[in-house]
Amino acid sequence: MYDQVRRDIHRNVEVPALSATGGTEGMSEVARRLVDFGVCRFASMADDLNITQFGLDVVDDLRRQRGDRPARAAELRLGLIQWLYGHYLDRTAPQIAEEFLTSDRSYFAGQPFSTAEIVQALGYLNEKGLVEGRSIDQSVHLIQPRLTAKGVDCAESGKPVSEFLNPSQAPNGPTFHVKIDGSQNVAVGTQSNFTQNNTSGIDPAVLAQLVHFATVARQSLPSSGLDEQQQVVVEQLSQELEQEAASDGPDRGRLRRLGDRLVEALAPAAGTALGGMVTALGQQAIAAISG
Repeated sequence: MYDQVRRDIHRNVEVPALSATGGTEGMSEVARRLVDFGVCRFASMADDLNITQFGLDVVDDLRRQRGDRPARAAELRLGLIQWLYGHYLDRTAPQIAEEFLTSDRSYFAGQPFSTAEIVQALGYLNEKGLVEGRSIDQSVHLIQPRLTAKGVDCAESGKPVSEFLNPSQAPNGPTFHVKIDGSQNVAVGTQSNFTQNNTSGIDPAVLAQLVHFATVARQSLPSSGLDEQQQVVVEQLSQELEQEAASDGPDRGRLRRLGDRLVEALAPAAGTALGGMVTALGQQAIAAISG
């Protein structure tokens, strides 16, 4: 829709045209969910849609985020560490690093990582002593990749890879008393007012971003397509994340872990337009708390 309307929020797009472009069945249901999310609206009783200004902003934000190459690299490195950590806990090992492409962590802002990006990230992790495996001439991928003891420490630290490798003494931050009104993006439901006394040194705007993600994740549940048990998990994690972010002494590591777990809980819906947008908000918030 974004490409077809050329930023004209009054230009109609027919749902069948979207289906022909994307080759996706059940496009009417997808359209309904997009309307529920607030990124578009029905233009008529027929299957015509208008993109909203909020929808334009969401796509602009998604494309900016996808184009942020340092953020993509950081997310991929951490994703690979956590993927291999799951294998470590299960006492299993992937036969080849290419299997990462089928995992829930193989996307950034709804866009899959490329083979070249994965190969480069694994090369970096291997060079830094976090990952080991075998290389063969017949494949660009690492064979039987696994975490080293240092890689396990990285996974369990709750820190981004760069922060784990380059620790620095966090300064004692000043005491903040801020009131941040919910941004325009809370068009999906309620507006959130975030007030906090914060002595952790974490930027209050970053904490507000995490609260915003938790709020949107919770509000999107009725249209997420998740089953009842999955919705319960998302509800619980979003509440925990919001409570931690709003506490007097929020812990950066716990915020990161809760954010990661909430993104994972939303993963079954990430293939939908709505789920992809919520997941992108989460990834952006996690990148912000990672610094």
